[in-house]
This record gives sequence, C-alpha cells and structure tokens, in this order.
Amino acid sequence: MTSRSDAQSVGEQYLRLDAGTQALVACDSLQPSLSLLPPSAYSNLLVVSPKSPRAVERTIRESGGDVANVGHLPLASTAHGYDGPMWTAKAIDPSDLTGLSMQYSRAIEALAADHGWVLFDEFNALLLYCDSDRVVRFLNHTARQTREASLRGVYTVVRDAMDDTTFASLRNVVDTDVDAR
Repeated sequence: MTSRSDAQSVGEQYLRLDAGTQALVACDSLQPSLSLLPPSAYSNLLVVSPKSPRAVERTIRESGGDVANVGHLPLASTAHGYDGPMWTAKAIDPSDLTGLSMQYSRAIEALAADHGWVLFDEFNALLLYCDSDRVVRFLNHTARQTREASLRGVYTVVRDAMDDTTFASLRNVVDTDVDAR
C-alpha cells in the first residue's frame, strides 16, 4: 500500500517517519545518508551499506551517535576485518540477495518495534550485481518485513544512477518517497 501524496523534501531537516513507514530517498552521490536521520535514530539503528564498518562507525560518532546501539550489515565481496564496538556481521556479497535477506531477517529482530530504524544506504548499488526485477522483489520483501516489524525503513538511492522505470518500480514498493538532493 503506497501513497504518493506524502512525498516530501528534507532540505536542512531530518526525515520524520512514523513507525512502520518505508521511504525511498533520492540522494546525491556524495551525500552522507546517515545525516538524514534524526538523532533519536542512533539509539536503535541497523545500517545496511557498502561502506566499510570503520566508515560507518566514524560517521555515527561524528553525528553524535552511540555506536553501541547500531548494527551494520556490510555489503562487500571481501572480508572487512573490523573489530570495533559496533555490532557488525561478516561481509555479505551484494550479489547474494538470499544471504542478505537471511542476515537482514536476523538483524532486525534486535530492533525495538515502534522505535527502531533501518537505513539501507546506497540501495541502488545492488543493481550493479543483480537485475532490476530481482532488486525490486528484494525491496518488496525487505520493506514488507520492516513494515510488519513496525520499524522505520529508509532506502537511499542515487537517483541519477538509475533509469526512470527502475526508480518508479522501487518507488511503488514503499510508502513514501523523499527527494533529498
């Protein structure tokens, strides 16, 4: 169930989402996605990202967040060797949507319903490894799981890096879309 009437722009503000709401956020390629989240998100957050655990930890610390309350599912085809205070899983190959889905399902169990946030950073990176139909189905599955767990889901994409048809297909899966460019 999606609604285009609640599309928004964040400008200099943070995203405001109700529990269970899933948002597709169009960003510039160099924009740090974590800066879109309100400070309260850092108290119960899962980040799925191709960025290294060290980079995610550094950004969270710079934003004033407590890394002890953040989990990270790193999307990479090689091991990351991270041994810091933030919970992180072994690297997940971005072409393995089944493995990613299994890790994701386990990770969101640690988040508190009505309070937890999920940031799927650079979601369109999956399109480099999988065809668009599989990626859209994966988003449909992931967004449904996140919504049913009453968690806020933020899926950032570099809008200029994908065609209009794929963007429209992804947008149809979520509850709202946000232009943060």
